[in-house]
Amino acid sequence: MSDKASAIPVGTQFTPQLVDLSNFLRSLLRNSGDKTQIQAAIWQQPTNLRKQPRLPTSERQRNLPLEAAIQYGLLDAEYRATELCESLAAKSGQQLYDQFARHILLTLGGLRVVEGIQQMQADGHKVTADSLAAYLTDQGFRIAVHNTAINSMRLWLARAGLFPESRARAWEIDQDRKSYLVGLEDDTIATLAGLTPDQRAFVAALCRVDPQGAYPASEIRDLAESIIGHRLNRGNLPKNFLEPLRLAGLIQYQARGTSSGKTSTLTTTDMFRKEILADFLENTLKTLDTALTAYYVKPIAEIYSELSSDNPNVKGAALEAYAIHVMRLLGLRFVAWRKRAREETGQAEIDVVMSGLVGGIATRWQIQCKNKPSGRVSLEDVAKEVGLTPLTKATYVMVLANCRVTQSARDYAREIMRNSSLTIMLLDRDNFDMIRVSPASIASIIHAKSRLVESIDRHGFSWHS
Repeated sequence: MSDKASAIPVGTQFTPQLVDLSNFLRSLLRNSGDKTQIQAAIWQQPTNLRKQPRLPTSERQRNLPLEAAIQYGLLDAEYRATELCESLAAKSGQQLYDQFARHILLTLGGLRVVEGIQQMQADGHKVTADSLAAYLTDQGFRIAVHNTAINSMRLWLARAGLFPESRARAWEIDQDRKSYLVGLEDDTIATLAGLTPDQRAFVAALCRVDPQGAYPASEIRDLAESIIGHRLNRGNLPKNFLEPLRLAGLIQYQARGTSSGKTSTLTTTDMFRKEILADFLENTLKTLDTALTAYYVKPIAEIYSELSSDNPNVKGAALEAYAIHVMRLLGLRFVAWRKRAREETGQAEIDVVMSGLVGGIATRWQIQCKNKPSGRVSLEDVAKEVGLTPLTKATYVMVLANCRVTQSARDYAREIMRNSSLTIMLLDRDNFDMIRVSPASIASIIHAKSRLVESIDRHGFSWHS
């Protein structure tokens, strides 16, 4: 992510209530490269929609719409009109607002903002500009609280019909308009977000070729190798590359089989739009948390099934989805993933930090999910998690594993809790299976673990004295 103060553009003095976009764009084009002339033009009618507009006396105030124009991609750093500005200026009416909204969604972090709203609403959280900014910032997608940026972006998207104009229903998303503006349905977005880097390179190659009619899939693969810079898996082209794209609705294919010596062929569908997909792969995916994006449209039964997959990438993505499933059961909010080298875990472990109110008290959870049915949770595993808490600032550590927990690990956790304020909960295979059969059982499991914690003399103090 960028080091700039906010992951989305500033929007001060740049909203559809203050600025006529069509005239604003023409002002930028007419005065391209001349900052003083642009300032004068955009603070006057018909560009400025105030009843009695006037140029502010403060240089800072005069610059605000220009700063927004630069961050929205309409001007470059030298105040020259961009290609985007020229393209938008050629549009009018609803076409103009739709194209601008599509740019915001795909290029400027707008889709991440919209997904944040959907996730908060799915989890029962109230959405306001400030609560949404805090929610996304907690996840590492920084947006300043008490700032106009997120509301300005919402207003431009509302002008394209994504949100209602009504303030009372300001955060209601029109799903049909979202799909139209992004150019992709939610399940397709989730599938693309869940693709591996090699599979994304295959889609990028497909966008470059943009085949008309049946096309040899092996040639797309060869081009993808030049894009990603290494040799792709050649074991099963249909299974590894073609089937995921068919499930996303982007292609149909005919597998020829290895015995025939002929390559599989593919044809793109009506949903395949290279401009949208290229933008999505190049820009939009960088702004999304792909695990969150993929999870919110994935059935839980599918997650459990994929935990047993032979494909380590599928298994790793399923484990991330499982961690989010646990988060939602606990009523927590996602904060961040702990990124680790794939070689270190074999994609059989995932660490995540979550936060939320438990019993009305603010808590921060460091959760490790382990997908090692034949493995075990050792003392060393728990010690490693405890050692990370100064960095994660966790008040609770949970290890949830589909394997056994050794007695030494339990004894170590008990000793740590005896001598610190940290709470550690170790959930083993039996707990894992209980949650799978009855997700609501996590409440009784956590309650039982809490009772065990209460029985410990902490710092020489007995809870029952």
